[in-house]
Amino acid sequence: MGYAGPVRRALVLLVAVSLPLIAGGCGSSSSSTGPSPLATELSYFPPGSPLMATIATDPQGSAVQNAEGLLGAFPLAKLGITGLESELESAGVDYQSEIEPLFGNPIAVGALALPTSAQLSGSSFLAVWITKSAAKLHTLIKGLNGFTARGTVDGATLYGSGAATLALDGATVIVGASRAEVSAALGRHAHGGGMSAADYAKAMGSLPQHSLVQAFGSLSSVLSAPSAAAARRIPWVAAIRGYAASVSVTSAGLSVQFRLDTSGASLSGSELPISSGTAAAQLSGTLPTAVGVRDGAQTLSFAESVERSVDPASYARFMGRENAAKRKTGYDLNTFAALLTGNLIVESDTRTTMGRAEVSDPASAARQLAKLPEVVREVFHTASGISRLPGGFYAVKEGRGKTFNLGLVGNEFVAGLATAAQLEAFAAAPAAPAPNVQGSVAFRISLLELLKLALRHTPNSLITSVLSTLGDVTGSASATPGALTGRLGLAVK
Repeated sequence: MGYAGPVRRALVLLVAVSLPLIAGGCGSSSSSTGPSPLATELSYFPPGSPLMATIATDPQGSAVQNAEGLLGAFPLAKLGITGLESELESAGVDYQSEIEPLFGNPIAVGALALPTSAQLSGSSFLAVWITKSAAKLHTLIKGLNGFTARGTVDGATLYGSGAATLALDGATVIVGASRAEVSAALGRHAHGGGMSAADYAKAMGSLPQHSLVQAFGSLSSVLSAPSAAAARRIPWVAAIRGYAASVSVTSAGLSVQFRLDTSGASLSGSELPISSGTAAAQLSGTLPTAVGVRDGAQTLSFAESVERSVDPASYARFMGRENAAKRKTGYDLNTFAALLTGNLIVESDTRTTMGRAEVSDPASAARQLAKLPEVVREVFHTASGISRLPGGFYAVKEGRGKTFNLGLVGNEFVAGLATAAQLEAFAAAPAAPAPNVQGSVAFRISLLELLKLALRHTPNSLITSVLSTLGDVTGSASATPGALTGRLGLAVK
């Protein structure tokens, strides 16, 4: 049994244990007393890790079985599974006899520190798995050429190669980037100081905890770095503590629920990036991508506060132009933006992009827009000119040769890289709350239509078959002072 190189030797276990995500096996998990396998695996990791994930491997559990069912809808899935099994076989590992018996308990993986540069070598990682067979695990590890025994730490036997260190402790395997990281993990587990089940429960909150994949982590170290000083000036960003996500699979598709913890400071509703409350955002239009934001004025105000905090010099120049326009004509961009208190909806097909927003006072909005020709360069510093169009529209020309049109249609302000006729039709199109949404942001992406637009040539029949199984990507988000929560979904036909 041999390998083409040290990297292949180091990665063979990671490839092997990832197979439960793409192929089922036989066997079942057994119950035991004491801490759960997941709680035990977490004890090897330090609290406050920036990235953690747990992966279900029980072939009899609904998470893995649902994943199998979903992948059955894709013609290329079986080819990919066969290819991975062949890769393992060429590395001297028989999947059915050496890997399948290990399935049952979740795998815990994590980044102990994030890289400080673009070099991934600056990162560190740890993976822990309590397998279902200590005998099979030891046979597998001892059969890997390139991994040699290198002593013991806290009762576990260490094995090393040029690219990774393994530790075996009964049915548990620990994989790390270095001996020091693996030794530290063994020490946390044996002597205390590791992550607890309570830490995990707090991070996940109300998100599903029996899904295919759960991910969570602390952002405190990232946000406390000197490079994040400007971002911390934004109250909402300064309140961020961590994040979590739960990935579930059903026969209908893939669903991701997420949560961003913003309980680190007391926030007011006006400091949130999106409006609070459970009323659903509205969507409209027929283009492949649509995004809806309830109370667009708050989101625009938040974006302005971000620029003011992160790049005060640029913001000061903007305000200088804005004040000059206001003194000259009375035009006030902030006054106009404050009128956009209704639904903000944007749709696009990557070529045509249009936005519409309800205004609270159409007459005031019309008076502001009428002053644009006099101050267009002050308001849009990249603009080279403006012209009036029929129907009360304006065409703003930019220096890069693009022209975007804007105007008022009833109580809808519309603007975009589109004709006036397209904008009028968009303003008149019916808007309705996004289905199954509670929150002020929602989006819909018709993935198949978007991919067709992106492809320059007609794809072959196999790719067409895969694409035809894809439904819409949908998502939504809601906010409270304590958290930003939401859901992403990919439907499969």
